Amino acid sequence: MTDATDDRVEPARDDLPEAPPLPGGADGAAATEAPAEVPPPAAAMPGTATMAPYSEGERVGRGIALALLVIPVGVVVWTLLWQIGFIASIVSWGVAIAAIWLYRRGSKARVTPAAAGGIIAIVVVTVVLSLLAGMFTDLVSAIQVPLQDAITDPKVWGLFVDNLLSNGEMWQAYLPQVLIALVFAFLGCFTTLRRVSRESRA
Repeated sequence: MTDATDDRVEPARDDLPEAPPLPGGADGAAATEAPAEVPPPAAAMPGTATMAPYSEGERVGRGIALALLVIPVGVVVWTLLWQIGFIASIVSWGVAIAAIWLYRRGSKARVTPAAAGGIIAIVVVTVVLSLLAGMFTDLVSAIQVPLQDAITDPKVWGLFVDNLLSNGEMWQAYLPQVLIALVFAFLGCFTTLRRVSRESRA
């Protein structure tokens, strides 16, 4: 038995820290019942604002701008094939396919009816410039002038324009090649129009 005056039993001390409230107590319940505050959205840093998606007009413009690269490339390829005697007219078909591909890369979208007209115009311009470039190289070869000199010679250009406007025999000689080029260009444009029709129904 332990005596009431046992020295081993110490009285309660007032200097000890109070124990924290248990979960579920009065204070704890109030804390859990209070709704958590949602932090306000962070302010957007300058230059980090989300860009709005491109509009239809902007997509078409970006696609057509990139598709324009096919014009100089098509003219150069046509001229090289023309000089070596290859059927350069097939280039007009490849120009139409390349214009579609470049448009898709630039616009990041499918070909729309609004873009079809621009692509066809690019193909037509490329074919016309390619034919003129081929005729010009033939004239330069006939008068035996280096091509790099003929490009900057106004006399050669004057002679070339005169033949275009008044030399019917020259046009008769080039007529088969012109017709073949137009046929290939039509096939390329027809592929474009057919693809536009399919995508518009998708």
